[in-house]
Amino acid sequence: MNGLSDETLELLRAAVRTYTADGPTGDLWPRVRHRIDRPANRPPAGDWMLAAALVLVCLLRPSLMGVLLFHF
Repeated sequence: MNGLSDETLELLRAAVRTYTADGPTGDLWPRVRHRIDRPANRPPAGDWMLAAALVLVCLLRPSLMGVLLFHF
């Protein structure tokens, strides 16, 4: 293989955008602090109900615990 032809190289250069920015356009630290200070999201009620159902299944039918562990 001799390499790429000039036409192929020009097509590649035209297809690939060049990245010219030297850094972020603004200070990102205030956004990071706002995100850190924001209260954590609570899991939805459906997740709690699913966890309670799994615990109940494990308590009522311990033999199914192996099947549940296999899937998780």
